Amino acid sequence: MDDSKLSKCRAHVIEKSIDIELLLSAIISQHYLGMVSRSFLLEVLYDEYFSFALKRRVLEKILQKRKMAKQQMLDDLNRLNTIRNYFAHLNIEFYTVLSGPEKGEKGVVPDPKNPARGVDFESLYMEFSEKQPKVKDYLFDVLVKMGGEVKRG
Repeated sequence: MDDSKLSKCRAHVIEKSIDIELLLSAIISQHYLGMVSRSFLLEVLYDEYFSFALKRRVLEKILQKRKMAKQQMLDDLNRLNTIRNYFAHLNIEFYTVLSGPEKGEKGVVPDPKNPARGVDFESLYMEFSEKQPKVKDYLFDVLVKMGGEVKRG
């Protein structure tokens, strides 16, 4: 994947991840306050220390309590966050001694889970693009079933 395409994919993954995180926050607010509260979102859930992982864990508890948990969707949510982190944090290319940048070859971004292989951003992007709409639809349905109102416009 060339740098231009990687940048576009990176932006897309991060933007769609923001959509997912907004739904997590809305569900948490709806559950605890009976409505999606702007001040609760801004003052509590959007605080830089209220991590995606914490929101995900609170969501799991809410869904289990309400008997709305679908394990595959929760697994996919976890995977989406892992992919998002790859796109957001991995970008340093390493070169072998014989194939440095002066030879015009592209380096490899090592996979943190297996540094002997490079990250396949194209494959990760395709996986993200397949899972994200399903997870978003699931979370949207949860919010609506909980009584959350969605106003367009």
